[in-house]
Amino acid sequence: MKETNEKRENRPWKILELILFVVSLVLFAIVFTAKPTTTDSASLDAFLYWIYALVCLALCVTLLFPLFGAFKSKKKLLRLITLILGVVVVVGGAWLLAPGTPIETKATVADGDFKFADTVLYVTYFVVCVAILSLIWSAARKAIKK
Repeated sequence: MKETNEKRENRPWKILELILFVVSLVLFAIVFTAKPTTTDSASLDAFLYWIYALVCLALCVTLLFPLFGAFKSKKKLLRLITLILGVVVVVGGAWLLAPGTPIETKATVADGDFKFADTVLYVTYFVVCVAILSLIWSAARKAIKK
């Protein structure tokens, strides 16, 4: 009986997932069959807005689920606060280290955009380094335990 209730609870999520996937495939097909030659193409704009919407949805879900789970115990709430502070420190440090020096482009770009791009690159470098170090640490720890 419990399995059928779990399946019923998961059904709306599966339907939403299927709808998002189908819309993504349709927009992907439209963009690549139209083969836009400039960045001003209407099909490309629709595709980019869809990507922005999906990224926003992913961020909201990623932030909301741990937030709801954090209020179940003090330990989870403390872990969430520590995680948020860690993210603020990493992003703030990357912002302070980012030079934001302008480069030659044909388009007009605000100075703040260069600073933002450098910050995103530094955060990405940091996250990749942490992921690689985690893989090495995990493999070393597993080898030591055996």
